[in-house]
Amino acid sequence: MKLIVDSGSTKTDWCFADSSDVYVLVHTDGINPVVQSYDEMLSVVQEQMLPRAKQHSLDLASLDEVYFYGAGCTPELRLAVEKALRVAVGEKPSVYVDSDLLAAARALCGTDSGIACILGTGSNSCYFDGEGIKEHTPALGYILGDEGSGAVLGRNFINGILKGTLSRELRDVFFDEYHTSQADIIDKVYHSATPNRFLASLSKFILPHIDDESLEALVVRNFENFIISNISNYSEAKPVVNAVGSVAFLYRKQLEQAAMSQGYELGKILKSPLEGLLDYHFANK
Repeated sequence: MKLIVDSGSTKTDWCFADSSDVYVLVHTDGINPVVQSYDEMLSVVQEQMLPRAKQHSLDLASLDEVYFYGAGCTPELRLAVEKALRVAVGEKPSVYVDSDLLAAARALCGTDSGIACILGTGSNSCYFDGEGIKEHTPALGYILGDEGSGAVLGRNFINGILKGTLSRELRDVFFDEYHTSQADIIDKVYHSATPNRFLASLSKFILPHIDDESLEALVVRNFENFIISNISNYSEAKPVVNAVGSVAFLYRKQLEQAAMSQGYELGKILKSPLEGLLDYHFANK
């Protein structure tokens, strides 16, 4: 049995699989070694994953391989994640810890070369040569970068609402539905612990109102800026945009418009990398 894990700061999906179509999913809080201590990560493993695996009568002793892909899993921090995993799975299985970007690349491209993107709350991208990440433009987070992400989409939306570059009708509907004010928004952006999540959450309003021409144009520009600032740097890559993440999945039409305007085609789009990772790991035994 293989355990394939897709982890972010908010949630972790644990996929216990005997094949690419026979598996059990377990969900826990996120694991990110950049923002969590070893004890905090261990707590998620011991107090959440293990009891939920037990509820499904999963025998961790039968694990042969563990593939953990996560946000913040840089080479310097992978050992702490592996150590926390070993407490649960023991010394028998092979344990591999790597980045969420490699997960996206393997899920989208398999063993072929191509451009792989993450478009969710944050954004990221790389050129994958079929074996590893060959080129990578730094994402830089939602203040300095993260073009194409949900957080930057929300930031641009609020900017347009408050500065009047989006339609007045849209502004009126937004304030009526959200029962908020400019002062409340400023407080959430500048004083909350996770402003990027607040900004990304505004997609819940944006998507149902995407028929507003000014709003759709804003969404397309966000993707165009992502392509120009990030993937246009990958000189060896074929002009095909592959992406994983909720923003790519929900705004596929607008992403395709942006890609075409910059001379790219739209390739594979996945909401989650797990489907592609299952195919990758069972096709490459």
